[in-house]
Amino acid sequence: MKRRKAIGTLLLAGGAVAAGFAGYVWFTLTKTPDREYLLSRSPLLIDLAEAILPATDTPGAREAGAVNYMMRLLNDCTDTPTLNRFIEGLRDLETYTLYHFHHPFSECLETEKQSVLAHFEQQAHRDHPVLEKVEKKIIGKPFFTTLKSYSVQGYCISEKGASLGMRYLAVPGQYLSCIPLEPNQKAWATK
Repeated sequence: MKRRKAIGTLLLAGGAVAAGFAGYVWFTLTKTPDREYLLSRSPLLIDLAEAILPATDTPGAREAGAVNYMMRLLNDCTDTPTLNRFIEGLRDLETYTLYHFHHPFSECLETEKQSVLAHFEQQAHRDHPVLEKVEKKIIGKPFFTTLKSYSVQGYCISEKGASLGMRYLAVPGQYLSCIPLEPNQKAWATK
């Protein structure tokens, strides 16, 4: 076999493997999401949201009902690639937790839960911000980015989160563009 023919064959084989892998990734992102799996993992989502926004002297995500909002957003408003990445991320989280701690996320200690969340947060970020933007645009948002965003949104718009977790003034008197916060003052819930 001649060298040019061997190099051409290797390039052709490499191109075929790359095209096959890209087709597989595209299929997994555009397939119909497994919504039954997502609904069955509602208790896990409650524990994840509570680990992100735990109860202190203010209510946590569990008490505020942030997961109800999260489930509605996931089912009704999230694009298919992001939803598929979210579902795969939940599966990966369950596998990772069982492999490293030998029990489900719900039974983990707080330090173990924070370790799991830190691992998935690190996976969600790229070294280069341009690559991160391209990835979000083409294949959807990463699992942890969606989880954290929806948990915080659900908490902030809930009645308990807006009134007890943040400072709330239903009808503000006037617009002041810059107000210094006093020590230990809660953030404002109104814009």
